[in-house]
Amino acid sequence: MNKPNDVLEPRLVAVDSYYLSVLDEHIQDLSNDAESLSIALSAIKTDDDASRGVIVAVRAALLANSELASIVSEQMSGLILLPEIKVNDYE
Repeated sequence: MNKPNDVLEPRLVAVDSYYLSVLDEHIQDLSNDAESLSIALSAIKTDDDASRGVIVAVRAALLANSELASIVSEQMSGLILLPEIKVNDYE
């Protein structure tokens, strides 16, 4: 994308609901992967305080990303369920 989000002008775009469903599945996969990696990191045992701190920080970031992906997935599901609208072609 060439423009940052704060410069984009609102516009309607045609997107197939199947395409949105595929994107939603990818987002859910990212959420699940991040959560699984966080759980896997919890199995690492170490007596080193610095290493424990790194593991805690990485787990926290993974869980935050998993939660954010879940929120985005819910928003995507809302878009998928929007009713179809008819747009007049003025060309």
